[in-house]
Amino acid sequence: MNYELLVESWCELGLGLLHSGAEIYRVEDTLHRLARAYHLQCEVFAIPNCLIVSVTDPEGRVHTRMRQATVSGTDIEGIERFNALSRKLCADPPQDPQQVLWEVRETAANIRRYPARYQLVGYFVGSVFFSLFFSGGWMEALVAGVSGLLCGLCMLLLSRTRSNFFINTMVSGFVLALVVYLALGLGLPINPGTAVVGSIMVLVPGLVFTNFMSNLLTGDIVSGLSTFTRAVLTAGAIALGTGAAISLCHQLFPSAVGLTTIPVYSPPEYCFYAFMGCLGFCLLYNVRGTGSFLCCLGGALGWAVYLPVMWWTGNVFLSNLAASVGVAIYAEIMARLRKCPSISYLVVSYFPLVPGFTVYQAVDYAIRGESQLFLETLIRTFGISGCIALGTLLVSTAVRMYCSRKEVLRP
Repeated sequence: MNYELLVESWCELGLGLLHSGAEIYRVEDTLHRLARAYHLQCEVFAIPNCLIVSVTDPEGRVHTRMRQATVSGTDIEGIERFNALSRKLCADPPQDPQQVLWEVRETAANIRRYPARYQLVGYFVGSVFFSLFFSGGWMEALVAGVSGLLCGLCMLLLSRTRSNFFINTMVSGFVLALVVYLALGLGLPINPGTAVVGSIMVLVPGLVFTNFMSNLLTGDIVSGLSTFTRAVLTAGAIALGTGAAISLCHQLFPSAVGLTTIPVYSPPEYCFYAFMGCLGFCLLYNVRGTGSFLCCLGGALGWAVYLPVMWWTGNVFLSNLAASVGVAIYAEIMARLRKCPSISYLVVSYFPLVPGFTVYQAVDYAIRGESQLFLETLIRTFGISGCIALGTLLVSTAVRMYCSRKEVLRP
């Protein structure tokens, strides 16, 4: 057997998972399972921008591949396709490595992706309903939708120029805040804060920040620090861009004053807004078919758990922990019913919970020199992210222990 070609095909599969935004442990576990299917010893080291695979063949020779990876975002369709391929290869491993490589490349070529117009719809829908979710009115929601739409258009156009993600995010943040404060300056009766909060959800790195905490809790220190750095840089770019736009509009419209009142909705309305907001992110994260509805249902479920726990305890950390446990259990059940990774449901379902806006607030306070508010917001962000990551870890660990025990007891 050509082990060099076999290792190369495994690297291609691992890179496909990394490029699609799969968790580090999933990439490493997938390649270890493939090695066991071929009765080979395998060592895997993966971080967000690098993959190293080393295999020892039956004659004792070591075959190693190191490949650079780039993670441009989260592609749920890609994760599910590569996960299905790995399950197929483990169940019936081909003896011809060329066939393995061909199947990996064919899978990568056949991944469906939403066209740009669908993604722009996702930016609009996500911004509208998350503005309502954060207690904005319908006027704020409409302004947030237009703001998110233009922000998304800016992101898509800049991504084609292959410019730095920091510059892309900063320019997009500038456009986002400029639209909201221009609407205020032109006389629209809106609360600019709730409009910005809703539309900024399409940019904030709350999910990345939560993944950083999850990586640290599972022992992936290098991956966690790398993810944390990207989250902080993204939040800084948003703060710089939106801050510049707000300062400019204050000079252009010094007498413009926004509304300070915010509407209060019923718990079912908040859950509905969470559901619809997640629908926008299904388009952005390439979730397809029935999975879109199930992901949105998970987002509403998480908030349905959060609200009563918050009412009962008054503790935001316990509420997020309970909600994340509920979402994680739901994701594990759906993953086993539909034979796909749990991340397919976790990524979108967690959006109503992730502390994305507080990450932005913390960096904004730091830029403005408000040290006390910066520290308070940063600690709050760490606490919420840690609770969400801990809830996920508790459920996933329990499921793994159960599956491992089941395999041991199987005759």
